[in-house]
Amino acid sequence: MAVIRSTERSIDGAGLNRYLEIDAERLLSYREWGDTKGYPVFYAHGTPGSSMEGAMFHDFAKHYHLRWIVMDRPGIGDSSMVPHYSLLDYPRDVSRLAQELCISQFAVVGWSSGVPHTLACAYTFPEKLSYVGALAGYTNFAEMANAKDLLWSLEQRGPRIADVSPLLFRSLMNMIRLAEQHLPKIYLKFVESSSTQEDKALLRQPDVLDRFLASQDTAFSQGTNGVVQDLLLQYKDWGFCLKDVRMPVHVYQGLEDRFVPWQFGAHLAEQMPLVDLQLLEQEGHMFPLRHSFQQRFMESLMSAVKGLTSPEHGSEQD
Repeated sequence: MAVIRSTERSIDGAGLNRYLEIDAERLLSYREWGDTKGYPVFYAHGTPGSSMEGAMFHDFAKHYHLRWIVMDRPGIGDSSMVPHYSLLDYPRDVSRLAQELCISQFAVVGWSSGVPHTLACAYTFPEKLSYVGALAGYTNFAEMANAKDLLWSLEQRGPRIADVSPLLFRSLMNMIRLAEQHLPKIYLKFVESSSTQEDKALLRQPDVLDRFLASQDTAFSQGTNGVVQDLLLQYKDWGFCLKDVRMPVHVYQGLEDRFVPWQFGAHLAEQMPLVDLQLLEQEGHMFPLRHSFQQRFMESLMSAVKGLTSPEHGSEQD
């Protein structure tokens, strides 16, 4: 049964922290943003990131009548830590929550580290989905031999460090957490070190920065175990092949992205049979937070689902 707890970080009544108890063993925390009576979209946050990430999409989701549902993955936010959680466990949690909310058909969208989880949904239950959006996301390293080399060339050391020393990787995440919690200006400079000038300007906007840091803070609220586990999931074999994702996927990738190389987006388009790839010139990693992109993206999403189902049908119980 879902339980609602109020939070100081709600916006216009949206973003209240909710819980779903699973098998009487663990809690799954989630938040709803946008129009809570609109068309349902299950959004997978980045890492570090959390259900608070939805706040950055709230205004346009509300305008376009989208019910923006964001779950905290295990060990993140208030979701219970689940040892040995796999990428394919995420679609099961989405299905559980959708059933609890009486939602039978919906869209899925992911940004950055949320893309593998979104594609796992497209692989697992395409019949439930009206739209799949992948924003600046990872590809399956098991299917791209030079994936970690590309990241290394962009000074993204995490995957290689995790290969050599999981303990060192965990220590690195602990340092990042301490900086985020106690030295936010230094943490922001760390994020900006891989950002374009346009992304830096975007992150310095007070409303964007406040919501971005709130999401990061919530990601580390239980420590680093959840973040570490979530990152390691995307560095290894996902448990399914990209060629077996047999429904349309809309991939957006910035050509100037220094967190996720543009070649990852191109690889997704090469491996999955039904991909609409949009390589965005002069865009880095933060383009999903830009209002101009959100407007265009949500218009495209609504256009894709229009005629397939109505918000009322999307809220019917199976």
